[in-house]
Amino acid sequence: MDLLRCPSCRGVLWDPVTLSCGHSFCKLCLGGSEGLSRCPCCRERLRHRGSVRCNVLLGSLLDKCLDAGSKIARLKADLRELLKTRDYTEALRAAQRAVEMAPQDISLRLTRADVYTSLSQYPQALEDLDMVCKMEPDNPEGFCKKGEVLVLMGQRMEALRHFQHCLTLKPDFVAAQKEVKKLLHPDVSPLPEAAEALLLLLTQYLDHWSPETKALIVPLSATSVEDADGPLDSKPDPRLQGAPSGEPTKRKERECGEDSGEQRISKHFKTEDTHQEEVVGSTYLSHVVHRDLLSPADFECSLCVRMFFEPVTTPCGHSFCKECLERCLDHRPCCPLCKQSLREYLKDGKYTPTAVLQDIMATTFPVELSERKQVHDLEMVELSNLTTDVPIFVCTLAYPGIACPLHIFEPRYRLMMRRCQETGTKRFGMCIYERGKSFADFGCMLEILRLEYLADGRSLVDTVGRRRFRVLKRGQRDGYHTADVEYLEDKKVQGDELVELQRLHDLTYQQVESWISEDRADLSRPSFLQSGPLPKKEDDIQASPDGPAWCWWLLAILPLDPTYQMMILSMTSLKDRLTHMKHILSVFTQSQT
Repeated sequence: MDLLRCPSCRGVLWDPVTLSCGHSFCKLCLGGSEGLSRCPCCRERLRHRGSVRCNVLLGSLLDKCLDAGSKIARLKADLRELLKTRDYTEALRAAQRAVEMAPQDISLRLTRADVYTSLSQYPQALEDLDMVCKMEPDNPEGFCKKGEVLVLMGQRMEALRHFQHCLTLKPDFVAAQKEVKKLLHPDVSPLPEAAEALLLLLTQYLDHWSPETKALIVPLSATSVEDADGPLDSKPDPRLQGAPSGEPTKRKERECGEDSGEQRISKHFKTEDTHQEEVVGSTYLSHVVHRDLLSPADFECSLCVRMFFEPVTTPCGHSFCKECLERCLDHRPCCPLCKQSLREYLKDGKYTPTAVLQDIMATTFPVELSERKQVHDLEMVELSNLTTDVPIFVCTLAYPGIACPLHIFEPRYRLMMRRCQETGTKRFGMCIYERGKSFADFGCMLEILRLEYLADGRSLVDTVGRRRFRVLKRGQRDGYHTADVEYLEDKKVQGDELVELQRLHDLTYQQVESWISEDRADLSRPSFLQSGPLPKKEDDIQASPDGPAWCWWLLAILPLDPTYQMMILSMTSLKDRLTHMKHILSVFTQSQT
């Protein structure tokens, strides 16, 4: 199964990092997410960049599914890549993890010793090499590498003994021969007499001697290897003197042609990893995601304690249901688990589900995921009902056909706006506050035209009024008010009543035009600017259940008492509404003369 493969290296995800687009990669494959501008898989521009941590949930799933051999094989592959880039600090972390998992693995200890050496941590390197020599006393590589470290520490006599033992085990071990020749180079300070006997023993393993080297060797004296009085003095190797901390290996490479850190990895390590890569690439992935290894509890959101629905991963690496995370961010822009700031994440305002988690759930637990989706769909159907439990925004009066811009900052109303968007209705009720009732008995439905999220989670919402309604029953949901409502509709008339109604309508409209044309209306007031110009007169005054739009326009711009405005809003007789409008205009006209 390819569910846990990295889209980049096609190996198993290792230290998985999830990007803002929802795709997950090995941390090493990304090569530092700070420098990425687009997803390597979908090429989508990354919305929030910077330091992104490993996906905690994916990491735990991998730890649960993969066997020890597969984990070690992947760690070895990472080690090779890190050594190629000479990232010895990260390489040490990977090597330590691997050795903890397989303490008897010789190749891992040799590699960790190489990394310690590259970081100038010689005592730690010697500990690993001592262990290698004890576990495999017939392995010449451990003794050779130990000799190399001793040279770097200035203990050349002890190093020669280890080179001699290495060449005893394998006379043609080239690395040990090279090290001995370097110790006899004319530029190196002379060895003490105690080393002469040991050097003569080493001659049988060297291909040839230079004239300079021969001059350094005197006839064998009474001093023997056994009579040597302890290790050589700890005078550092002159080739390394003056090298800054952390760079002895690089200096040695420049002056003596020594292999770099990654080239010092044993052949045994490389050969074994070649086989392990094949295992990682094929065998274990066929059973890595199995129902027996995982359970639905592994995919529970820590906030709602239900199976994930549209799981999203934050930059700090934690995963939550999309809706659950949004609700938490309404109250505080921090991760609900680790409390890391998510202001940049919140600023983006768009949360893409983590693809690999969705795929694993769909493949491994299709029944449970289907049941979870049914619960969500039922919730959406319930929230989509525009007559029962309608969300109510308690703020101001709104009117049919009239714009009503809103600034949303309270957490409960942030949630309300998202739900209106998610259900697709994009509608909610607007009522004014009324003492003793929480909100008034009459209001107007608003439709969201545009919603703009601000960086701190607030939003600017452009809405327009639609249908009027009467409140039948009040309730609450998740902190905001709800209501069962019935929609209001003007009573229609016919015959002589319609003729009389049309005449009243035309006279009132003419009165409004006159009031505006005579500059008696303060057109600079915010209510005028917000509501726009006077709507045109309609041919059929009974076409809309709420009557002509210009009536609501006039009611919105006039500075009237809200209680009086609500009374007009609740009327279902167009004749009564026009009569009140005509009277109001007369009062305003007289007061301005």
